[in-house]
Amino acid sequence: MADEVNASFILPGEPAANVAAWRADPPEFLVDAMFKRTDESYESLVYEANVTTAFVKITTFGFGKTLYRLTFTFRPADGATRVSVLGQANEDTRAAFTQWLSANAGA
Repeated sequence: MADEVNASFILPGEPAANVAAWRADPPEFLVDAMFKRTDESYESLVYEANVTTAFVKITTFGFGKTLYRLTFTFRPADGATRVSVLGQANEDTRAAFTQWLSANAGA
């Protein structure tokens, strides 16, 4: 799938602290792309963005919807947090995510 996101990276700190930080203030690449948190657990956060086009709305009489979903899972990794992300995002969001990774994540 062209819009697929499948990555993992390391963040400093414990998983619970990182989940709390992302819950309170999500990274800019999510905010800029209008992703909203729609679900969560003790170790994961799920964000969704409605990317429905006018064409889809017209052809489905307003009933169709296209959602991109990103699921971030936070797990312990030697005193840090390994974050795995799986889902879909458009090209601009994937590019912003890559820039954010280079500035914020290790390994």
